[in-house]
This record gives sequence, C-alpha cells and structure tokens, in this order.
Amino acid sequence: MATPAPQAPVAVPLPPTPSRDFMTEAQWDILWALLDGALPSYVPASAVTDKETQVAIPDAEFDSIVDGITSSLDAAPSREEIAEFLAFRPVDHAAFRDDCIRNLAASPAKDKLAKALGSLGTRAGSLLLTGYWSPITQQPSSVREAILKSWTTARLESLRGLAKSLAALAGKANGTTNPYFKKLSGYSDAPADWKPVQGFDFKFIQLQPGDDVHEITTDVVIVGSGPGGGVCAKNLAEAGHKVLVVDKGYHFPSSLLPMPQMAALNHLFDHGGAYVSEDTSTAIAAASCWGGGGTINWSVCFKLQDFVRKEWADEGLSLFTSTEFDECMDRVWDFIGAGTDAIRHNFRNNILLDGCNKLGWHGDAAPQNTANKEHYCGHCHLGCGLGEKRGPTVAWLPAAADAGAEFMEGFAVDKVLFDEDGTTATGVEGLWVGRDAEGGVDKDIGQRTQRKVVIKAKKVIVSAGTFWSPVILMKSGIQNPQLGQNLHLHPVNCLIAVHKEETRPWEGGIITTYSGEFENLDGKGHGVKLEPLCMVPYITFALQYWNGGLDSKLLTMKYRHLSSFISLARDRDSGRVFVDPETGGPRLDYTTSDFDRENNLEGIIGLAKIAYVGGATEIRVHYPGVPPFLPNAAEQEKHVQDKDPEFTDAAFGKWLQQLRTLSNKPPLTAFGSAHQMGTCRMSATKESGVVDAKGSVWGTKNLYVADSSVFPSASGVNPMVTVMSIADWISRGVSKEL
Repeated sequence: MATPAPQAPVAVPLPPTPSRDFMTEAQWDILWALLDGALPSYVPASAVTDKETQVAIPDAEFDSIVDGITSSLDAAPSREEIAEFLAFRPVDHAAFRDDCIRNLAASPAKDKLAKALGSLGTRAGSLLLTGYWSPITQQPSSVREAILKSWTTARLESLRGLAKSLAALAGKANGTTNPYFKKLSGYSDAPADWKPVQGFDFKFIQLQPGDDVHEITTDVVIVGSGPGGGVCAKNLAEAGHKVLVVDKGYHFPSSLLPMPQMAALNHLFDHGGAYVSEDTSTAIAAASCWGGGGTINWSVCFKLQDFVRKEWADEGLSLFTSTEFDECMDRVWDFIGAGTDAIRHNFRNNILLDGCNKLGWHGDAAPQNTANKEHYCGHCHLGCGLGEKRGPTVAWLPAAADAGAEFMEGFAVDKVLFDEDGTTATGVEGLWVGRDAEGGVDKDIGQRTQRKVVIKAKKVIVSAGTFWSPVILMKSGIQNPQLGQNLHLHPVNCLIAVHKEETRPWEGGIITTYSGEFENLDGKGHGVKLEPLCMVPYITFALQYWNGGLDSKLLTMKYRHLSSFISLARDRDSGRVFVDPETGGPRLDYTTSDFDRENNLEGIIGLAKIAYVGGATEIRVHYPGVPPFLPNAAEQEKHVQDKDPEFTDAAFGKWLQQLRTLSNKPPLTAFGSAHQMGTCRMSATKESGVVDAKGSVWGTKNLYVADSSVFPSASGVNPMVTVMSIADWISRGVSKEL
C-alpha cells in the first residue's frame, strides 16, 4: 500500500540553543524582568490571583477593552479567548526565553546589554535608572511595565534605545512562540493549498572524516549559491567548463518548506534571522541557505530603472546603458518567467493599488518570477514549498547541474588563495561541516564530520553577498580602502492599518503591487517605493513601536485584520561592513541619514493617505511619540477622487502634521532592510571601487565578484534581477577568458 502524501511540510528540528554564558544568571533574571514589563499578564481586578505577576485592570475598563475588540472587528475572538490571551505571561514560556537567547547570542550589542543589566542589578544603578531602590527583579509586573514606559520618554537616549530594543526582542519572540496566537488569529505555518512538490534532486559532494586537508580541483569555484552564483554556474557549466558551487548554507527541499518561523530563522537566514547595525537602529535580513536570497525572497521582480542605469554609466560604466546589458536583463527575465499575467492580489495589495487610484497616484502590478502562474503564497519568506517561485534552486542551479556543475553545501570559505605573486587567485580554503547521521543539520557541530578543504581553481568567483563577499576578500589580504564601504540597504519604515474586515495577511502574494509616486523626491533619482510588507507574525510585531504591553497585546489580537506597508528608500548615503574581530563574520556600521529618512517619512505620509482612503479604522506608524490615528468613518466616506485627504479631513491633517513634526531619526525609530548592496563596488577606476567593469577585483588576476555587492549605488528596486543580469555579464566574460 502506498504511503499517503504528507499534508504539511515535514518539521525541521531547531539547532541547539547557543550558550547563554555571555551573561550571568543575575543579568538574565534582570532581562526576564524587563521583558515581563514589555508583555505582562493583564487580568480583571476581580480575577487577580497573584499581585506580583499580574497587572490588574479595573473590571469596567477590562470589559470596555473587550467590547472594543469584539465590536470593531468582524469575526472577532470570543470574550474568553481575549481574556485568555491578555492573561498569558510570555516570559514564563520556555520557547519565548529560548527565542530571546538565540537572538541575543548573535547580537554584537550583547556585551553592552550585559553591562547595562549589571548596573540595574545594583541598588545605586536601580535608583538612578528606574527611580526605585529595590532592583527590578523584586518589583511586580505593573512596576516593571511602568519603568519600561518611563524609559521610552527618558532624557537619556541610551535608555530610550534600550526600551526600543527590549520591546522589539519581546515582540519578535512573542510572534514566533505564543501558544495562543494561532488559535486567536488563524495563522498557519503553510499555505492553505500546500501540497508536496518534487523539487530538483541535488547531489552534494560528501567527505569522509579525516585530519588531513581535502583537496578538490576544478576550473571555476563559485562561492555562494544565490542569484549571482546560480547564474554564473549555469552559464559557465553550459559553456563546457568544470564548475563547483559552494555555500556555507544547506539545502532544504520543498517537502520541508515553508518552515515554521523559528526554524526558518535558524536554518534559512544568516545570524539567527537578522543582523543589527552597530547603532541598533536597523535590522537586516540576509539568507544563509542553498539558493541564497532567492530561496527566501518574495517573488517580486524589477528591472533596473533607466535613471539608475544612466547614473552608473555616467560614472564611467558604459555597460549599464548598452544593448549588451539589455540582453543580459532580457535573458534573465525570460529564464525566471517574470511577468504579471497570473497575479491575484490579496487584501493589502488591493488596498495599495486602489488607494493609489483614488488619490490619482502611480500604482501598478509588480512582476513575479513564477512563469506566469498564480502564486498565492504569503510564506515565501520562510521558504517556498510550492515550487512555483523560479529562484536559484528551481531554475539556475538545476540547469547548471544538468550541464555538469558540482555542488558542495556546508562549506564556509575562509579566504581566497593566491599564487606566489600575491595577486593571482588559485582557489579557496575553508571548513566543510557535513550533515548528522540522520541527514539533518540540527545536531551539535561536534557530532558532524568536519574537514578543512582547499579547492584549486583557474578562476574564483565570489558571490557570497554584500555582507560576506567583502569579509572574505578582507580576510584574503585584499588591501583596498573601498572594500566594505558603500553599503546601501534600502532602509524601510513601516505603517500598519487596521481594518474591520478580515485581511488574513499571511495569505496571498507578498508584493504584487507597488507605487513609484515618490521615487524621485530630489530630482536625482532618490526617493521611496511604496510596497506591501511580508506579514509573517514575527516581522509584524518586532517592528511595531511599543506603547505599553496592553497596546501591544491588543494589536496582536487584531493580526488577522491588519495590513502592513513599507516606505522603501533608495538610499543616497551609505555605511560600511567590517570584520568582527571575535567571530570573523560581518558587522555593519549603518545609520540612515537625515536625507534618506526624510524620504522615508514622505513615503509613510503617502501610505497613511492610502490607508485612510482604503477604509482603515486605525492607522499606526512605527515612530516614537506618534499615537495611532482613528479615522472618522463619516469623514472617510466623503473622500472625492483625486483629492488629498490631508486637506479634506481636519483631524487627519492635524495628525499628519504631528507626524511631520516628530522625528523618525535613528536609532530610536526602527528601520528594517532586506536588501544589501555596494560593498565591493564596481567602478571605472581602481581608486573608486573594488571591481572593474568585468567584475574582476582591482589589482588581482582570476578573482571576480558577482553579486549585489558590486552595485555602484543602491538600485532603488528589489536587487535580484539586477544581480542576475550583472552576473550574466560577468560570467560570460569569465568564460571567454578560460
């Protein structure tokens, strides 16, 4: 009898929890007390059983809160479900604490946090920072929340920043681990129409245990299996060259995708799900898996716009306005099946498109890489199990395999090797870590085979991404003052709209619409795109501005009625990547400039107007000190086509003015990013960049970079198509030299 097909993705175990020894037990206790203050237990006063761990709300006020939820939302939770959710105390939940430990273990700010927590543990420090002689661990939950609230408006910026970071940590952990959330919201870990799909059967090089260095010889070694590496692999293998693609991440077949949030963050993303900038203002998502960013991106595809192409060409890179680059983009576009023919918009994409129409603004469908097949999936951020998104693991890498390319997962390249002349690349070396005995990657690294590996090659192509490519080159001895500089992130600010009707925000294509109305605010191509945001829960709640635990919990209960949007800046100004002296990995020095954040603000104002004309019952921006706006439905209904509601609804206009007055300056305002570009900048001269117009690293031979790190500046659109187009150009040039 045939084995029945699975009805859901196969569960992927989490890797071991990192060591928590970077803080003392006393410091952990203080942290748990603070996080309790961020999301405490709320109960009616008459139901209090523990005054230390429950925050009492007067019965009449509690009833009013519940009535407000049930009356403002269609298909609202029951009174019992609301009370149960409000009473839950996340900090008591082991999974919540585990998620926090995983996040903090990867944070470059953990030592600073430990020091701050240590100060809070003393009576003098407690009095200075909280106003109480007794430490916060001895305070009831109500006082803990009051302390955290006081920090959000403290004179010391460091306290305001600490409150923001703690609230984000709690919100993210609650979004991934709250045991009541799925029941309350209806959220599921996979699309409703999920079914097992037979993906490509990748074969990876396997090594036996041994103490000696394992050597491999090939024509071309490609470091990274993402969009850049995938294109290079296909082109070079089809040209008849021996190709080996290596990646520090691992392959997860469609049967395991999408993963639950915590599993995805640990297995598909680098750094436990997000890098955080040195000033803590910006959280950046970057992939670390087979297929790279193409495995976890959101299907949206944009060609590089003409004004950006001209900007790059004006810097001496004539490639970007050439017919050759047109051909590169067209080849990529056709191969990934990009188009708009089969798009079905979900609720928030329709809100954006309809809102732009009502306001007389630009709005359009965003092409998808799904070969003109309907792809109604909101989980692609966690891996695409439907096999419809033509990323590297579906398109480029299988084609490369068919042409003879070889693959190696779990291989972290440490550095590029050079000949005796110090300039001619001859290969790479690094550490390979195999899978465990069961074929998984969740066991401790000590239970898996490890081998030092040297790969000898005629050509080396580094396609490790904007964070890792410069780090690998730095550790390889490349001396170039431009290396790691020019970091662009497309920083985003977020807006949430609440609707009476259900939006089921985890369903449907993530970005199938966009607006370019504000893309050129300075007349030089710098501005913002307005787009819907991926709404898997942890993203939704990690980025919200914290205004008390009750407000956060009430917003969480409205999840199935939310729509989130982003104002995505084409950042003019930049930061840098440098090597962490302890881990050897990337660290990021990036602060959104005043120029770029002002553009973000203009986009947020535009999104607020879209939400207003879209019938939102509540509009929230993630800026400190800005209260939610609650529109008057009668005023909303008066809106006239092409009219600006800022000038037709006095209350809305006043709120927008307040929004303009209050600052979105980092680090107190949270910024997000999913795009990284520019740290190995392509340039016409060696003084102004890292690689030349062919992708060759200045001052070297046989060494190339082919990923988003070579962008001369920010692309202004999702970088995937541009990455693949540039990689197409570079790899065809490499082939001619072999």
